[in-house]
This record gives sequence, C-alpha cells and structure tokens, in this order.
Amino acid sequence: MAEIILGCRRDLDKRGNPVLSYSDSTYHALVDLGHSVTLLGEGHPYETFKDLSRSFLDRQSLFIDLDTGRNKQGNLSLHCFEERAPVPSAFRSVDAHGAPSLHKRVAKNYDHVFFAVFDKRDLFVKHSSSHWCPNASDAKYFYKDILPEVHESRPFDVGFFGSKHGLDRADILKTVGDRNKWKLDIRQLGKSAKRWPDTAKAMAQCKVLFNHGQKRDGPNQRVIESMLMERPLVTDRDPRDGMSQLFEEGEHFLGYGSESELANNVQWCLREPSLASSMAKRAYRVAYEKHQVKHRVEQILEVCNVG
Repeated sequence: MAEIILGCRRDLDKRGNPVLSYSDSTYHALVDLGHSVTLLGEGHPYETFKDLSRSFLDRQSLFIDLDTGRNKQGNLSLHCFEERAPVPSAFRSVDAHGAPSLHKRVAKNYDHVFFAVFDKRDLFVKHSSSHWCPNASDAKYFYKDILPEVHESRPFDVGFFGSKHGLDRADILKTVGDRNKWKLDIRQLGKSAKRWPDTAKAMAQCKVLFNHGQKRDGPNQRVIESMLMERPLVTDRDPRDGMSQLFEEGEHFLGYGSESELANNVQWCLREPSLASSMAKRAYRVAYEKHQVKHRVEQILEVCNVG
C-alpha cells in the first residue's frame, strides 16, 4: 500500500451538493487498489501543500494532479504553476487542446506527464517522462441498463449531450436530423449533483449516439461513455486525433466527414438495428476492458513505479 495525494477540485452545484466527476472515479480506483489517498484542492479540507505537514509529505509516494478544468473564477485548479511539488509528481493533462501553451509550461514542474489529447503530444515531446493516457470513463456510472424500462423502446433516434458550452458541435446533426425527420435529443446537462446519472439516463433513451470532437480532442470522454452505454456511435472522422489508435472504424464506430455520410450512417443504424447493436457490443467490450478510469490509474502507477 502506498500513500498518495490526489490533486483535484470538488465542485458543488447551486444547492451546495457535490458534483460527481472523474476525479471521484480516480479516487475510488486508487482506493480499490489498496492505496491510502489524501485529497488536495478547492473544496477539500486540505487545499494547498502548505496545509500539509513536512512529516506527512515525507511519507507520500506520489502526487497526482488532475486537470479538472476551470473553476467558477475561470482559473485552472492545478498546484504546480510556478514550482514543483514537494513529493514525486504526475500531471494528468486533459484539456491541452483548450490551453496548449499553459499545459506545456506547467508540465515542466512535474516528474511525469500523462496527456489525454493525442494531437497535442508534441507539446510534451521534450519532457523526460511524457505518456499518452487517453480519455476514459467509468462503467459504474455509464451502463446500458440504467433505465431498463426503456432499453428496447429508446424513444429518441439520435442523442448528443454536453456538460458545458459547445452544443453548436451538434449543428450538423440538427440540420441532417431535421431533414430526415429524426427524433433528436440534444441537451446541455450542466454541473448539477444529478449530472451523473442523468447523462447516462439520457443516453439510454437513444437508438444512436452522436459525437463531434472539439479541436481534435478525440477520442473524447463522450466516445468512451457512448461505448460503455452499448449504443451505436457515429462520430466525426479526424485523421489527426487518436481514434484510430484505439478503435477501428466500422468495427467499433461509424465515422463521417460530410452531411451525406452522417445521414447514411445514422440511417444504417436505424435500418439495421441488429448489425448496429453488434458493432456497439464490440465497442463496449473494448471500452470496458481497456478504457475505464481504473485502467488509466494503473498506467500512471506503473510508470511512476508505485506498487
């Protein structure tokens, strides 16, 4: 068993209730592996390294700093902007496509960097220990039978769900969907305490799930979430992102590069539900066995030599 500090922010909704996130998944993955984990960051009893004693820090095997996005003030909640951590450290970079120069700069203050965005790997090429650590999800929160009563009926043809601004990425879906008279569910679910499981419940009511990457961030978390929901996925095709490194088009998902291709692929899923379901099952097996948060935690610990 190792003692580990996990740097992450605890967000609250408007009622003061904690919002579940992949930080929680990371924490539980570490605990499930038998490690003792101390949470550090906004919303936790310990917010900075100054809140921790020297004797406590001396016992720590690793500090993992999670990129949890921006807080309500618009600031990133990382702990090593200007100086290195007082213990061996790892930076889990998720949003390098959104703030590339910042991620490149702060990465120098960590012993190891684990970046999610394949297209931004050149940012960290000069770091002595940089590793592609793709986005992942958690089958504890995303699973096909979360709404068993609608598992077969699925009232919506296609769905797209966001947790923050960016629903304009579904404009092509709305255009093509309106033209084909598909029943669409396009929503921003926000950061309420019910975001999980509400996102999975929304996905469960769709026959097909849609994705469109942002600044070549693929495979983004929505890809893995959709696969864990065991729904056919239609996503944009981008040769620069990492989709082809992890999944095979036609075997695990359908790609599109135009309105006509999007229309044809969704229509195929709706017209051939048995074949589309088989594709979704293949994608589910890969996502479940290789692309959950616990698998990324295992990668980080192995590289950092923490048993």
